[in-house]
Amino acid sequence: MNLPRLLAASLLSTAVTLGTALLPGAASAAPLKPLTVLTNHTFIGKYAPLFVGVAQGYYKAAGFDVKILPTAGSGVVISTVDSGQADYGVADVSPVVQAIAKGARVKGAFVYMNKSAVALASLQPFPTLESMRGKKIAAAQADSARVAFPVVLGRNHLAQLPFKWVAADPNVYFSLLLSGQVDLISSSLDGDVPALEKIASARGKKVYAFSFYDWGYDIYGLWLIGNDQKLQADPQAAARFAQATRQAMEYAIEHPDDAARIMVQANPILNLDTIETQWRATVAAMGANPAQGGHYGLASKPRLQSTTDIVGTALSLDTNRLKPADVFDAAMIEP
Repeated sequence: MNLPRLLAASLLSTAVTLGTALLPGAASAAPLKPLTVLTNHTFIGKYAPLFVGVAQGYYKAAGFDVKILPTAGSGVVISTVDSGQADYGVADVSPVVQAIAKGARVKGAFVYMNKSAVALASLQPFPTLESMRGKKIAAAQADSARVAFPVVLGRNHLAQLPFKWVAADPNVYFSLLLSGQVDLISSSLDGDVPALEKIASARGKKVYAFSFYDWGYDIYGLWLIGNDQKLQADPQAAARFAQATRQAMEYAIEHPDDAARIMVQANPILNLDTIETQWRATVAAMGANPAQGGHYGLASKPRLQSTTDIVGTALSLDTNRLKPADVFDAAMIEP
């Protein structure tokens, strides 16, 4: 499968449909295909492009009626997409590779974030990984940190470092940390950390964030994953979804204030300033503007192989048999 060709075919098909619709007596447009897209967290700023895609009509123009639902972790996203109960979902890459190595029928379908923003946050400094010995870390059972942190420890030759996971819902991470019930919490540099800093500052406390990327976790950050069987069954639909998501991401990067406003309009309980701060932090975490160059969303074979090797080695997985096309939709891999 070739993405440019699929996109060209999809656009040609759309043009023919629109042209036919303008003819006298033409039948009404085909109904939109319902799509369920999951986030791997409660709604925070990093998901603004998805809401932009809906509000700006990018998904509708591609033929989709998209419904966005929150979940409590990448593990939930993976299992739900694997079972076919959702079409796409945002997930951290480590648990995705782990799940595929164990037989899950999912694949990356779009690079949502090229770098990982996964981190730990605390109210005290930890100058080294070793200094976290014996500490309590809050993370939901399906939180990607439960996979990513062992990867970090393994990469730093500290696989046996003792610490304690504290199972908790993401909604109570902040309260557990601020009340002193845990030492660190799973967090994201582009979502949780900016929000936590505002709360902690009001209480006269300072937040310390520890980026997994800075500790050698140099792998892809977030993917939009799809069910492998569905991706293969309708590659043109997958290409149209990728193109619409690319358009939404480019708009959100170029208009961060408007992207935040769109997300809050769809979710009035959210705070506009917080969402905009989080989304700007997401863009910053991406590094160079990913919307430039026309390749946003595509994965490269070398980085896919490196990502698979890092995760496989750290988690003692049999990833030697996994090729780039086994973990990512071949139509979305750069030639």
